Amino acid sequence: MAKKIDLSGLWLGRYSYPAGAGPTTAFMARLVDAGGSLSGEIVEPNLIGLGSESLEAFIRGSRHGRAVDFTKTYDGASDCAHSIDYVGRLSGDGNTISGVWSMDGLDGTFEMYREAVWEEAEGVEAEVVAL
Repeated sequence: MAKKIDLSGLWLGRYSYPAGAGPTTAFMARLVDAGGSLSGEIVEPNLIGLGSESLEAFIRGSRHGRAVDFTKTYDGASDCAHSIDYVGRLSGDGNTISGVWSMDGLDGTFEMYREAVWEEAEGVEAEVVAL
C-alpha cells in the first residue's frame, strides 16, 4: 500500500536568484496539507530592505500527488507586499521539495526540507568542512 502524502509540518529551505541577481535566502515554512490543499506561513531574513529583520508571508496552494504549486504572499508589514509563484516536486522519500519560483518575468530555484532532514544535512556539511 502506498504511503499517504502529507506535507504538514515545519520545513526549512532556501531560494536563489538567476545568475547571482540576488542573495540566496534561507527560509522557514510551516505547512498545513489538508488533503492536497496547502496553506501556511513563511519567515525569512529581510535581505532587501531596512524595515525589519525578517519578512513574513502566507502560503496558499495545492498538492496533486508529488506535484506542489503554491503562491507566497508577503504580509506587507515590512519591505515586501508582493506575491511569488512556486512550482515544485516532492522527492520519493517525501522529505524534499525542489523547483522554481517566478515573479514578473524573474525566476529562480528553491529547495525545502523537512526540519529533521535539514538538520541532518547541515550536520554532514559541518563534518565535511571540519575535514
